[in-house]
Amino acid sequence: MEFGFKSIPVIDGHIHFTDVRQMDAIMGIANTVPMRKFNLLSAPRPGTINQNPALIAFKDRYPAITYLSGGLDYTQVAAADGSTVDAATMSDNLGLQIETLHSIGFDGLKLLESKPTSRKWIPVPLDAPHYEGMWAALERLDMPVLWHVADPEEFWDEELAPAHARERGWYYGDGTYPTKESLYQEVDHVLARHPGLKVIFAHFYFLSADLERAAHFLDSHPNVCFDLTPGNEMIFNFTRNFDAARAFFVQYQDRIVYGTDIATWGLDGPNGLARALGTAWSVRMYLEMTGTIEPPEALAHWRRPDLDGFRGFALPDEVLEQIYAGNFERLYGGAPAALNYERARAELRRMAEVLDVNVSEEGGNNPARQALDLLQG
Repeated sequence: MEFGFKSIPVIDGHIHFTDVRQMDAIMGIANTVPMRKFNLLSAPRPGTINQNPALIAFKDRYPAITYLSGGLDYTQVAAADGSTVDAATMSDNLGLQIETLHSIGFDGLKLLESKPTSRKWIPVPLDAPHYEGMWAALERLDMPVLWHVADPEEFWDEELAPAHARERGWYYGDGTYPTKESLYQEVDHVLARHPGLKVIFAHFYFLSADLERAAHFLDSHPNVCFDLTPGNEMIFNFTRNFDAARAFFVQYQDRIVYGTDIATWGLDGPNGLARALGTAWSVRMYLEMTGTIEPPEALAHWRRPDLDGFRGFALPDEVLEQIYAGNFERLYGGAPAALNYERARAELRRMAEVLDVNVSEEGGNNPARQALDLLQG
């Protein structure tokens, strides 16, 4: 697996960073692929609130190359059983959270709340009044949102749901999860109310099998983009409809953002590093190269019995330049925001006090205190 790709600057717009001990691992991947800058993501998580502390520590060490998309803190608005405060109180609180993230030096927001499994933990639709303050603040502050909505349609199908999805609890056809279309309807309502929002929809908005609908969505919402973080279905959907898919990339070259979905939680496991590098290799291969390309061994679960591999688009350099960096910088800015250390420390101390109870019960470390100990500025 050789990384002899074109020397075009690359920004990875989608990396999950959860553990301050993995800074060197992420930098090793960044230097291997290579990438010039990257966007680290945080998401709500029971027990540890979110990964915002780790992101702050990373930007402190690598400020010139690190964008941050923070996560929300539901300990402020929800009880342990998932029940939330009243809509007006939650709306006000989430709006203030966005302002706090912005003041600290977060560049955007990450939303995983529209993934079906997350919805079971946070059972409030994103178009509900509870989130209105958040959307209004994001629009007012011009902060971009990287938003995961739904999942591949086969995850709702008893016969088609793949084994790897079932193993991870991602089969949604038992009637207890929202439908894919209901999640899309929430998005339509939010974008209608807040047309100025800047949104990147992760994983091609899970519309890789329906390019006509994808084109209509982009045409209807001029401020939104799709990212290319691959579920195992995406690249093969493009291969099955190759000519139309390549034409889509050329036509919408200013609406597509490069990303890998590399995550630190998998790097310590068997073949974890190989999977991360293999994902980055695969995405760049289908964008830059021509011919049939077989997924690397570490991504054997991507292989399809009806296809020899995926096909490379061999996109022109001017298209690659936009997808690899230009579109991301248009949304997030040409340089990452600077950390405000006073406000960062205040937020980390607040989170540390909340986490002291949770992590002591679980016998773990307090990630907010770990981040505080690492801050140098």
